[in-house]
Amino acid sequence: MEPLPSPPFIPLASVHNFRSIGAHPTSTPRLRTRPSYIYRSASPSAITAPDLHTLSSTLQITHVFDLRSTPEILALSPLPPFPATTATQPIERVWAPVFAAQDYSPERIAVRYQDYASGKTEGFVRAYADILAEGRESFRSVLEWVREGSGVGLVHCTAGKDRTGVLVMLLLGLVGVTDEDIAAEYALTAQGLEAWKPEARKRLKARGMPEEGIEGMMSSCGWEVADGDRAEYMLATLQLVREKYGGVDGYVRNVLGFGDEDIDTIKRNLVEDAPGQDF
Repeated sequence: MEPLPSPPFIPLASVHNFRSIGAHPTSTPRLRTRPSYIYRSASPSAITAPDLHTLSSTLQITHVFDLRSTPEILALSPLPPFPATTATQPIERVWAPVFAAQDYSPERIAVRYQDYASGKTEGFVRAYADILAEGRESFRSVLEWVREGSGVGLVHCTAGKDRTGVLVMLLLGLVGVTDEDIAAEYALTAQGLEAWKPEARKRLKARGMPEEGIEGMMSSCGWEVADGDRAEYMLATLQLVREKYGGVDGYVRNVLGFGDEDIDTIKRNLVEDAPGQDF
């Protein structure tokens, strides 16, 4: 297996799909998203002591936003290791479930949306529309933290793909990162989850999914489809956001309830001056 490109990925032995969402050009000239401010990943429930030290000491992460539901958390062992105190600083876990009582792990989404499991764009858009509809409190809590402007954050769900991907789409879209760049960032998850593939197969088998369903699930996670097809899932979702909510700004304003001043502060805290044009 080839090493993951770094940046944006940060290699951690015990946490899959870990990367920064920073260094993307925005719609404001000479501004980019902050590279060392918000990270995304799959579940860190099995994080090792060395990787925990990296989160705290090297990356200076102070808040971990867990978007998973209660059934997902209880199904895993060990339980989330946060709050955690290390030699440098505490790391606080913020439980911000998109679906508090519903198992929304990738394999459960595959059961619920058959066209998701087959890798069809329509299935992803329907799944992501549900996440947008149900994620109001979850996403609002993350943006409230961004508004306060203190600390460094990690956001994750189970695979760090669907709920996390929708949240990252909102953060990047709010500051004017292009649709193409948002979709390309989303498509990186296929690389980030490659090492998780054997574990995912095992979990799907344990849940009684037949082999053809497992193959469909692997496709839905993006392992067996082209980069352009993976990006299409997010491009289609961005189009839905424009049609239904008037764009990301409209969603943040009308669904999450932030006003002009709050939105300006959130945008300001998400960006920094870009060093020349080297992104």
